[in-house]
Amino acid sequence: MKFVERILNTLSFGEKWAGGICFLLLTLLMIADVSKREVVDKVFNWILETTEAYPNTGVAGFVGDWSVYIAESIHSGSSGFIEWLGLGGIIWAQKLSLYFMLWGGLFGSALASAKGSHLRPEIADKVLPKKLLPYVKVIEQWVISFFFLFLAYLSVIYVLESITLDEVNPVTEIHLWKVQVIFPYIFISMGFRHLCYGIFPALIPSDINEATEALELAEKELSESNSRGNH
Repeated sequence: MKFVERILNTLSFGEKWAGGICFLLLTLLMIADVSKREVVDKVFNWILETTEAYPNTGVAGFVGDWSVYIAESIHSGSSGFIEWLGLGGIIWAQKLSLYFMLWGGLFGSALASAKGSHLRPEIADKVLPKKLLPYVKVIEQWVISFFFLFLAYLSVIYVLESITLDEVNPVTEIHLWKVQVIFPYIFISMGFRHLCYGIFPALIPSDINEATEALELAEKELSESNSRGNH
């Protein structure tokens, strides 16, 4: 069991880093997109306007023709560079940011499942006898595992069809299967994780229900305030 636990911890560690890198790249792309639109374009437009007006200024007549030649060279170089960059934000940045957001979110869902913070109905916990709850949790892990492995099977078929059709995003020019391959991985990862939980119940993480915890904390604070008011 220790070996399986080590594998699961390594898996979670890698997914944590992968998700963090995705959101880091997403942030950098957003910064680059805004900087291109709000800073780079304005600076190059100012250079173009300045170098275009320079030959007609008194400074150009005083310095000489060589300065005009330099100004025109800067103007033509800046014009060609800004034409290559294009006006506005980076065209492919927004689409690529969506890809990184998708990948980061899916890695986050795998980590949430590993920590037991996924959504789970608690109706059976209140109805069934407490002696049966450990068995219910084990059955729950097997059901979840088979569900995710079935989704992994469907996603593999989907990715293979995308490869066959050779689908390419017209903006980023990236083959879509390279983006979609995250789905089989995440479903296999989550299916394998819950399968291990079903085989080794001791590895099942304790359920983290933030809504229930918040409600219990609010009730506790309310009772404490009422008791202080009575005193």
